[in-house]
Amino acid sequence: MARSFRVRQKRERARQEILEVAGNILNDRGVEAVTLASVAGQLGMTKQALYHYFPSKEALLRGMVATLLDDEIETLMTVIEAPDFGERSFEKLIRAFHGHYSGRLDAFRTVYSQSQLYTAADDGIDEHTLRTEIHPRTRLLFDRLQERIAGASASDEDRRRIRQLAFTAWMSALGLLTMLSIADANQDPLVHSDQELLETLAGVFDRK
Repeated sequence: MARSFRVRQKRERARQEILEVAGNILNDRGVEAVTLASVAGQLGMTKQALYHYFPSKEALLRGMVATLLDDEIETLMTVIEAPDFGERSFEKLIRAFHGHYSGRLDAFRTVYSQSQLYTAADDGIDEHTLRTEIHPRTRLLFDRLQERIAGASASDEDRRRIRQLAFTAWMSALGLLTMLSIADANQDPLVHSDQELLETLAGVFDRK
């Protein structure tokens, strides 16, 4: 039993090391550079050895998406748990989401663009991963966000409205990052600056 636990621990540490190296390659050279061969090379191991942990590039991509999403949620949770979060809360959520991915658009594309543009038969996120890994993470985030904004005395209708507003704010920030990502990938800057668009969007959800 103890040996089995140690084996699982060792395997999980190896998986995390692989995902960390893949993340570094993503940040340095872009998502196209993340291959089983490039990751194996960085780790000094063979592709065959890497298959033991990630049998395909698609499996590696799914692992990266889960890790990147955890990083995003940690960033947003830090903002949500701040003592003064209730003041201009949706604006803070938008700014935190934008700030997390600003300068890391390859990471954003990996989570929200590239992985979502394909079916499960290709390079995309399969239904099992969505249901068991991604949806529970985002649900936890919005549960806590709703709790922090609504408070204990809020009615069910108020809670529903607050959650809907929070989701709309998040989708709006997602749309902004998507446009910035497209412009960056095509080297075709938007008419308005990143900061101008952020300030306008944040102002729409400003809870004074």
